Amino acid sequence: MKKKTWAITFLLFAVALTAYMIISSDKPESTLLTEENTDSREIDRLLRDMGVTKVPNLAPPVDFNLLDINGNKIVLSGLKGKIVFLNFWATWCSPCREEMPSMQKLYARFKDKDFAMVAVSLNEPASAVKKFFKDYNLTFTALLDSDGELMSPYGIRGIPNTFIIDRDGTIIGKAFGPRKWDDQKAIALFEHLINKT
Repeated sequence: MKKKTWAITFLLFAVALTAYMIISSDKPESTLLTEENTDSREIDRLLRDMGVTKVPNLAPPVDFNLLDINGNKIVLSGLKGKIVFLNFWATWCSPCREEMPSMQKLYARFKDKDFAMVAVSLNEPASAVKKFFKDYNLTFTALLDSDGELMSPYGIRGIPNTFIIDRDGTIIGKAFGPRKWDDQKAIALFEHLINKT
């Protein structure tokens, strides 16, 4: 009797498995590629085109609250829901000065969308950063890390260093060294991230 029950159970399982395989094979291959996988590959390509290193396993950034050059407190986690361009720099750094005008152009293009540009000045007084922003006509957010406390948690060994953070508040890419942030490749990357639903 046990053999008969076992045989019937096995037969029902085999029929169910066969039916599932037949139904699954009727689906076109394109439906197996989810929208999310396609979007992930597109973001990977755009990051690569821009020379930005993809961050594996989507790391959450170290949260912080710093004062801006006007004395206002800014909390990184308060920017969640926006695409965040987080840049570490200093006024004495010539590669930093080289990329700042292109950063301003990128900011001007996307500032009215869900986009935030935050430039964290390392080991400098507010007066030097304020003067620099005035001299270069920069209007994005400048924060002061006067003691360089964020260098270690963010692994900063040289500047400029830029992190791209998605709407969920996770780091998706990082760039060491200056970039032309206003060229077509950069615009395509940020347009894609901002328009992603």
